[in-house]
Amino acid sequence: MKLTRLLMTTALLAAVALTGHLLEAKEAQKTKQTPVALNGNCAVCLINGQKIVKGKAEHAVVYDGQTYLFPSEEVKKTFATNPEKYVPALNGDCTVCFAHHDGVRNPGTIEHVSFYQGRAFLFPNDNIKALFDKSPKQYADVDLACDGKCIVCKIEGGKDVPGKPEFTSIYKGMRYQFPSESVMQKFQANPEKYTAQKNDGTKTSSTTAAASQMVSIKGTTGCAACEYGVHPKKDPNELGLAVKSGDGTVYVIEGAHDSHPDLYKSRFQSLKISVKGKELARKGKFVWLEPQSIEKLQ
Repeated sequence: MKLTRLLMTTALLAAVALTGHLLEAKEAQKTKQTPVALNGNCAVCLINGQKIVKGKAEHAVVYDGQTYLFPSEEVKKTFATNPEKYVPALNGDCTVCFAHHDGVRNPGTIEHVSFYQGRAFLFPNDNIKALFDKSPKQYADVDLACDGKCIVCKIEGGKDVPGKPEFTSIYKGMRYQFPSESVMQKFQANPEKYTAQKNDGTKTSSTTAAASQMVSIKGTTGCAACEYGVHPKKDPNELGLAVKSGDGTVYVIEGAHDSHPDLYKSRFQSLKISVKGKELARKGKFVWLEPQSIEKLQ
């Protein structure tokens, strides 16, 4: 009888240990499959101390599709208690780009970070960061879904019910607010059910037609959507390459993301370039060009 009990106890302990190992392996696999947030730096240190501190892989938490790393288990627990407080706005994407380009997501970097109302906002470069710092209130709530109203109440009851900041859930970088804990939990149980039914609408931009004429310009590169709030005409889903000339005219270079991908990726670096091309449209200080040649200047 004692031997039987011993064997049963041993088998039970082995089963518990195996279950624990399987759960750990599953969590580790989940961590490997999600991108690392903040370039591996600690979200808690960033908010509480406004410091960039490297995290460690052994102290990881997966939240809203990203893996957050922390320097210790204690700091990890601080994050897990209230992750909404510590995750960067829009999951680290640029709120200025999001506002000026109808919701297009453009990654920011922890090297270009601003703090406002206890939150961290990331930007692709200092020029975009300066736009935010000049008017943070304009961009601080672009990630607030449904204007702060409860999406569950709208979908299920057809009512506009204000949410409360203390009942906030983040899904795909967007902040959803609810009137109570129970409604928030209902959303968290199946967020796709509600967000899939939301109609965001589509904005369009208009320009006046211009006579087709050849132009040759020199200027400094930038992001058309992020810095100037305009769209390429032929590829409106692209952020666009802009070139600002000495007289203040901003030229939007059509198709640069395909024809000059390296230059396009480096557009935030204020490079000096020359462009020859055909003028497609003009509106105020903005001109859209179909390029024939693009050259980087020394």
